[in-house]
Amino acid sequence: MTATRKPRIGFAGAGVMGRPMAHHLLAAGYPLTVHARTPKKVSSLLEAGAALATTPRQLAAHADIIIGCLLDEAAFHAVYFGDDGLLTAIREGQILIEHGTHAPRLARAAAARLSACGAELLDIPVTGGPRRADEGTLTAIAGGQADHLDLVRPLVGMYCSQIVHVGLVGAGLELKLVNQLLVSIHVAAAAEAAALIDRFALPAEQSKAVLMSGWAASTMLDYCLPAALTPSDAPSGSTVGGLHAVQDLVADAARALELDLPVFASAQRLFDSRLQSGAAYHDIAQLARAYDRHGSTGAEGPGQPLSAGAACKESP
Repeated sequence: MTATRKPRIGFAGAGVMGRPMAHHLLAAGYPLTVHARTPKKVSSLLEAGAALATTPRQLAAHADIIIGCLLDEAAFHAVYFGDDGLLTAIREGQILIEHGTHAPRLARAAAARLSACGAELLDIPVTGGPRRADEGTLTAIAGGQADHLDLVRPLVGMYCSQIVHVGLVGAGLELKLVNQLLVSIHVAAAAEAAALIDRFALPAEQSKAVLMSGWAASTMLDYCLPAALTPSDAPSGSTVGGLHAVQDLVADAARALELDLPVFASAQRLFDSRLQSGAAYHDIAQLARAYDRHGSTGAEGPGQPLSAGAACKESP
């Protein structure tokens, strides 16, 4: 990297969250190469001027800084440790940023192997959801060396309005798991609130206005009402199955720490019931389907839908 040019960026994992991040980098003039097993998924980036790397190895060879926003542990292992993975072509001085939500132990293992090659890893999970990814206003939770983070702050700042350093590698992911614990509980609470609003036959919009004006307010309540009151299978970037997958990481961490989390466990069971009912790809607001009339918690079929929001559906 030199002072006369922007660093060359490699990006792997341009999905619902990663794709808008990558677009922000292109808009800011960063030379960008993307890796995707299915080029169609990054067609908008290629049309906007990004180059395509057919393997993670090729991505590492062309980039100064490598950004990942990988879906799960299997994708992480393939991209970082596979036969054509990043580690086969990593160079001394490269910085890697991982935005995906994974087990902290995985980030630490990758950081150790990269460090042996003279490269550095920062685990920087993000929070804010697809809407804020589009806006470029995500919050970044950074783990790693502070001096390495300072080098990439301008880059990450292209799509994150707040970057908070919380410790060494793995610490960012640990705090993200705390975040996901709260999101899970808040979504489950919003589903129960929607059920009560429906059974009381209260007006959805007015109920939301009141609840969001006081101590009951939460981002997930704002997101879920009144959408939770209206059945929908519309495509979503925030799915029941996606949040459920991260809940397993929270549960694993709690077990390792010998920490009982009964409220979280109850919320996780509610998510489990919706997955068993085939709701993996439904928006998280649709967790409220567990409380549809004549249904128990999703185990006995859909029953009669909640009804209070039928006349005032909105996109969360």
